[in-house]
Amino acid sequence: MLLEGKNAVIYGAGGSIGGAIARAFAREGAAVYLAGRTLESLEKVADQVRSAGGAADTAQLDALDEHQVDAHAEAVAAKAGGIDKLPLNSADTAAQTTTAPRSAFASADTRQCRRRQLMPR
Repeated sequence: MLLEGKNAVIYGAGGSIGGAIARAFAREGAAVYLAGRTLESLEKVADQVRSAGGAADTAQLDALDEHQVDAHAEAVAAKAGGIDKLPLNSADTAAQTTTAPRSAFASADTRQCRRRQLMPR
């Protein structure tokens, strides 16, 4: 398995794309930490991951709220020992609501996680 022993945080995990990312990462051995606005849809994806033998945890938050994302990332890193994968599923939504280019979100989020020592280099 490609992601055995890795920790992945997926924002927007209750949607179609985020759910597919979560299931694929879990299938490859990652422990997935699912975050999004609707707890019911997150739990549905988590149940699918768990029923397939994977590990999943859920958190309800708004991925466009920097403080909520920071607190969640810090909690996951403390609980899991770090964050290895952080697909930016919700970045499309964020980029549409701001003037920043999408590439800026990907770079800024990765740099911020590394700066805070949540992700390895």
